[in-house]
Amino acid sequence: MKAFAALGYGGPEVMELAALPDPQPGRGEVVVDVHAASVNPLDWMLRNGYFRPRSRTDFPRVFGADFAGTVQAVGDGVSGFASGAAVYGDASPLAGGQGAHAERIVVPADRVHRIPLGLTFEQAAALPTAALTVLDGLWRCGSVRGKRVLVNGACTGVGHFALQIASARGATVTAVCSQAHAGRALALGATEVIDQDQEDLTRWRRRHDVVFDAQGTLDFDEVAGLISRGGHFVTTLPVRPVGLGAILRRLLGGPKIVVAVPRGRAEDYAELARLVATGRVKPVLASVFPLERAQEAFAVQEAGRSVGKVIIRVGEPDVPRPAVQRFQ
Repeated sequence: MKAFAALGYGGPEVMELAALPDPQPGRGEVVVDVHAASVNPLDWMLRNGYFRPRSRTDFPRVFGADFAGTVQAVGDGVSGFASGAAVYGDASPLAGGQGAHAERIVVPADRVHRIPLGLTFEQAAALPTAALTVLDGLWRCGSVRGKRVLVNGACTGVGHFALQIASARGATVTAVCSQAHAGRALALGATEVIDQDQEDLTRWRRRHDVVFDAQGTLDFDEVAGLISRGGHFVTTLPVRPVGLGAILRRLLGGPKIVVAVPRGRAEDYAELARLVATGRVKPVLASVFPLERAQEAFAVQEAGRSVGKVIIRVGEPDVPRPAVQRFQ
């Protein structure tokens, strides 16, 4: 099969289109013909060696945590899936598994889910990592109904879901993004927009119950003053060491730090399906590239200025998935 693979640690130059063996399902596993996959910061961070102490070191390696496609084969002990069923889910390249930037992927059956009705394969591939990260981060903050939520990086892959989900849960949402994307942020659920290129958040004095850093670029010590007593600071990247002042603030009822991760639980996927079905969440696609141009997809994602998710298409152009799931 064709796959976009890294031959070692490094920059974009270490990645190329390669021919790899077709995966075979083991017990409890499903092989999916990939029709679309997304590109996340995790992918180029793995390639750069950011997670080197925690991840495998053998190459070539295929990245890509999100996939959407059709069931090609199932292993022993798997029931409920028929060949050709339209599915999506999350892979585990961080833990050493094969990623989704390939024509096929083998994953545990519990990581495969029905695509919500009305979504194309490309839209479905945009959901798992980013939207599940938001669900986890907000879940750890408790109810946000009637509360003020600020989303930094509001039009990024994670940020545009944070806007929609926080708004759907009854929060008053402030978006931090470039002025060029202000209209999109308002359409996605924000009630006001802060221009990230003109405003200095560290000088703001308006308090928020939740500051959701969808880009992982804010310094907690510098923005702690934005967070209400007992509020939460949510980040999508491992936090930098915090100062003594931040620790004391937390002990005295100050902001709590939450590192949001995509748990991928069945109830999280069920919640995503409900949000999609009610129209409260819809993936925004920044750009779509065929597998043969995956290098360009990585470049766009790494630049960090795209609105929504960057998608790699595998095979034929995207079409709406079948209206009737072929699950046994």
